[in-house]
Amino acid sequence: IEAYPITTTAAAGLSESILETDKNNWAPRVGFAFRPFGGNKTVIRGGAGIYYNTLPVYIGFRQLGFNNPPFLLAETFESDPGRTPSLTLARPFPGSGALSPNPSVTAVQRNIRNGESYQWNFTLERELKSNLGVRASYVGNKSTHLPWYNYPVNEPRQASGAIQPRRPYQPWASILLLASGGDSNFHQLQLEAIQRYSNGLSFQAEYSWTRSLDNVPVVGGPQDPYNARADRGNSDQIRRHIFTVAYSYELPFGPNKPFLKSTGPLKYLVGGWQIGGITYVRTGPPFSVSFTASQPGWLSSRANQVGEPRLSRSERSINKWFDASAFAVPAPFTFGNSSRNMLFAPGDIVFDVSLLKDFSIRERASVQFRAEFFNMPNHANFGGPGANISVPSTVGRIFGAGDPRQIQFGLKVLF
Repeated sequence: IEAYPITTTAAAGLSESILETDKNNWAPRVGFAFRPFGGNKTVIRGGAGIYYNTLPVYIGFRQLGFNNPPFLLAETFESDPGRTPSLTLARPFPGSGALSPNPSVTAVQRNIRNGESYQWNFTLERELKSNLGVRASYVGNKSTHLPWYNYPVNEPRQASGAIQPRRPYQPWASILLLASGGDSNFHQLQLEAIQRYSNGLSFQAEYSWTRSLDNVPVVGGPQDPYNARADRGNSDQIRRHIFTVAYSYELPFGPNKPFLKSTGPLKYLVGGWQIGGITYVRTGPPFSVSFTASQPGWLSSRANQVGEPRLSRSERSINKWFDASAFAVPAPFTFGNSSRNMLFAPGDIVFDVSLLKDFSIRERASVQFRAEFFNMPNHANFGGPGANISVPSTVGRIFGAGDPRQIQFGLKVLF
């Protein structure tokens, strides 16, 4: 214990509580709905409220008091090379081992706050005819005090030379915090058309446009822990445009249908067919362009932008998704100026279709035949391109794709 400068909470003038209680979790909400034209075909709805997220203290964080110095220390024992080892079961640890001069610490921010989200929405609904309606919505939120997991607060300042002397808190190496310094804002337009089951047809079609910014990178951590604003960019995995349609249609053949109303053996062949599926078209997720640092103490991060990397649709290909020459390695021990998640990967086009046929065996039993086609047109949905400019052989090129067409058949007994 004497090896490290430990200060108790009492000596530091703090209370014995590990965390300060977040008492400001007042969460009012309001909503409204009315029919502006007196009838039942048009409805306007809206609402707003304040919401809070529970502090994500997982099992690992609950054990921090036992898994950090001075209660847990790493001591290294080395065995002399040779035929007879000096470490044996009879005397496994001869003498004293070597303590790490610069231990690492994982902790929770003392004044951590619960995530706070201000949310609002406005919706206009209209019934076009019986069983068919449309809806247009705007949804937004602004969130603060979002959790940063393993946020590094003792990173060395970017400079040449030994790493440890450039850390602000000595003699510690890395100090990782569960902190609440993240923030985001989210805006989304939603358009929907809904057909309830009628004449054998039902469907739901949706389109959304989304704009979401935050400073909470899910992968890779912050570029500069001392400048959180530099990480503000497009939210990870957000798709800017998404169109989705799900449908089900009973084919109009067989008994009680408009066509081929045969009551003989033919009804078993032509009747009871149903087609359904899900189709979605969406733009790709965002990504950052990075580099690999070549000198000790120089942290790898985002590259410098020196030109326009975006290519037109006619110029893009799997071998050149963006112009890699628009990026350069930053000067040694500096951070790149390119924005986080500034480019977008290829989008997806997926058609999943199913064909069903019901065969009635008796009054309360039937057999259902199913043929299901996933990615029916076998469209190539490419993955993201290589984005590390320090690897010229892969930067800007795409090497992966999603699943090809898959077909499966099945029989189901219903009773």
